[in-house]
Amino acid sequence: MNLWPAFSSFLIIAAAELGDKTQLLTLALTARYPFWEVMVAVGSATAALMALAVVLGGAIHRFVPDFFLQLFTGCAFIFFGLWTFFGKEKAEETKKNKGKPFWIIFSAFFMAELGDKTQLAAFALSAEYGAPFLVWLGATVGMVAANLAAALAGGFIKKFIPENHIKWLGAATFIFFGLITLGGLLLSAIIPAR
Repeated sequence: MNLWPAFSSFLIIAAAELGDKTQLLTLALTARYPFWEVMVAVGSATAALMALAVVLGGAIHRFVPDFFLQLFTGCAFIFFGLWTFFGKEKAEETKKNKGKPFWIIFSAFFMAELGDKTQLAAFALSAEYGAPFLVWLGATVGMVAANLAAALAGGFIKKFIPENHIKWLGAATFIFFGLITLGGLLLSAIIPAR
């Protein structure tokens, strides 16, 4: 069995993810939420995104204009930031809603990565190799490995920074990426691509 599609997908996607906004998002989320919960949510979102890329192969970009994807993502990030900053968490409420952080993390990561260069790269690799499963496997493992480094850094930060500061950092990170996304959208509307 030729494993080159999986290996090259791993290398390309892991390299493309280094320093990406979702890696920074993972760092901020791990500083706020338990390490394993973040990694399970990030891994699940990654597996779903890469499956979407290799199976549907860019259909989202064909039918949903980038403008609407970016607008939705920017607004959702700002919403998550405000929710993180102003949301009240009580010990009883946290115990009662144990699954809630998973879906916050999953949704944030999924939206941030939807249509991103790594997902488009997985689509291109799948088209090139004609081996969707191997590309999905390599791309998913590559993305999770790159975000694992960010999650480990976030867990380390959690030990030294007070919880309130972590909450503010997480909220600020969401809002920052939301504003960057909407700012990029506004800029592209003002200065059209040639």
